Amino acid sequence: MLKELFSRFIDLLDAVLFEPFRVENVISSWGTYPLKVVGILVLILASASAGAGYVFITPPFTGRSFGQFLIAALTHLLFFMILPYAIAFIVDGLAQSNGKKGNANITYRFVNLSLSLFITTAAWAILLAQLGVKGGFGVVTLYSIHYGLFMAVLVRGTSYIYDLKFIDSLRINISTFIVTFFLPLAMYSAVITSFNPSLP
Repeated sequence: MLKELFSRFIDLLDAVLFEPFRVENVISSWGTYPLKVVGILVLILASASAGAGYVFITPPFTGRSFGQFLIAALTHLLFFMILPYAIAFIVDGLAQSNGKKGNANITYRFVNLSLSLFITTAAWAILLAQLGVKGGFGVVTLYSIHYGLFMAVLVRGTSYIYDLKFIDSLRINISTFIVTFFLPLAMYSAVITSFNPSLP
């Protein structure tokens, strides 16, 4: 039972991240409740990893580091909970303005599961910190890597979900990117200026 669920979960992530031509059928094959559970699991893991990643890449580590981690993880959880709604709303609206059929529910699920990319944030942060990429530049680098990969997945997925040409999908996602780009930076800026003892 658990082995079968795990295999289906891996197949779902594989479709979302690497084979978006299958994503609509794979998401539709899951029930509403199991998808909610999987979505919540992805959000928790991604926000915990993102919180840890941004703490790892902004040394020094003090007794307040655990508090920083909790605040960063909760902030990312809040952001990751809101982001799929915003992206699905904008992408679906822009796709419909191009004469395509609305598919907001699948788009929302797709964006939600695409956030699994951020589960690797802590590992990337450790690697970058070991290479000497830390502090503000490290944060920007870490953010750029993950948001870049996230956007690449969205462009490919949008192309298949709405049957768009690559250039149209790219244009739609760039418009969405412009709207959503500054929100996580602003949220994280508030966290690090309040809790990072290395900053004034």
